[in-house]
Amino acid sequence: MNSAHAQRGVAVLTAMLVVTVGTILAVNLLWESTLDQRRAQSALVADQGLMLALGAEAWAADILRQDLVDSDVSDHLGEEWAFELPPLPVDGGMITGRLEDLQGRFNLNNLITSEGLEDAVARAQFERLLQALELDPTLAGRVVDWLDQDSEASFPVGAEDAAYAGREPPYRTPNAMITTTTELMAVEGFDAAAYRALAPYVAALPLGTSLNVNTAPAAVLAALSDQIDFGMAESLVLERNGVDFVDIQATFEGLVEPEVLQVIDGVSSHFLLTATVALGTHQLILYSVLQRDRSGITRTIFRSLGVP
Repeated sequence: MNSAHAQRGVAVLTAMLVVTVGTILAVNLLWESTLDQRRAQSALVADQGLMLALGAEAWAADILRQDLVDSDVSDHLGEEWAFELPPLPVDGGMITGRLEDLQGRFNLNNLITSEGLEDAVARAQFERLLQALELDPTLAGRVVDWLDQDSEASFPVGAEDAAYAGREPPYRTPNAMITTTTELMAVEGFDAAAYRALAPYVAALPLGTSLNVNTAPAAVLAALSDQIDFGMAESLVLERNGVDFVDIQATFEGLVEPEVLQVIDGVSSHFLLTATVALGTHQLILYSVLQRDRSGITRTIFRSLGVP
């Protein structure tokens, strides 16, 4: 009798163990299947989002082409390209986009000449911009050292290879033009707060790109000369009244040095597109630097996801 009870007990325990193991396996298979479905869904939504964002690039290129057709002598904030696209419904979500004139910002690559040497006039402008934003003006010398081709630290406070040799991991100055302003975060003296304050006013464009004073904010205009304080810069912004200066040469002659007068303009060829795609709970942000040539053809010269 005891033997029969024991055998039944073993059988019950064995059955319970089999059921438990089977349940664990079934739950695990269901979990893995659910994860696979979520991964596939996320990948599909990511692909859809990217295609929609690239479609926004095509939309932006068409707007910039038409803008050149409508007026090829001036680019200003009263034109169609400067207005943010209202939310556009798409299947499963929506897309928004806006264009910004990058030539309304200070071009960091202009801190050096085509020979890789410091451009003293541009450095003075950058120092004034930093001061206007209540940042340390000595950061200008460190950015110059980051770009120029020599290995001598700028006076009075610069930063060449020795300043970065002790970092973890160590690195060297590139001694070349930058392709994105986020590279400033690697420059000695910059932290996240300083970068956030400066980022809306600077760009990384081809060497020698002119500044469009029709779209430049007051801080960038004030950086053009010691004779333009922030109050005067704000008056200049009011003078253009949301559109363009009637005569740029007449407006700025006498206010800026002759060398600066030669590199300011009222037309632009470089723009930043920010396209945001929302599909369900997923969101994708595409930043594209667009270059429009004089024929109206627009090309993407830099593209990033999530980081401008």
